[in-house]
Amino acid sequence: MTVAASLSITARPAGLIARTKVLWARPVVDVSGIVHEFTWLNTHRFVMRPGTQTITVYFRRRESTGAHARATFEVAPGETIHLLALLQGKGRFTLQMRRDTPGASAGNPGSTTSD
Repeated sequence: MTVAASLSITARPAGLIARTKVLWARPVVDVSGIVHEFTWLNTHRFVMRPGTQTITVYFRRRESTGAHARATFEVAPGETIHLLALLQGKGRFTLQMRRDTPGASAGNPGSTTSD
């Protein structure tokens, strides 16, 4: 039996220029080929298979996309990846990732990386 892993993602604008962009665009996350649209500022959770995962975050307007950011990482069974996607004023996403590894103590919640 394989225990699933999970992705928790929040997308938000960073700065005044980025806030104007979100009025006409929706954030999108591609989890290893499975595409999900979601909303700004809310945290959304998705189930993933353990193993190598490629996450792409971008925004979609009526007829175009933009601000693509990509991260590839290994995820363990039962692990939760928390991803914060910040839309910068120059029209690109910055990804900040935190891991919650099963069995990690309260003082050691896993590793933190940024893309």
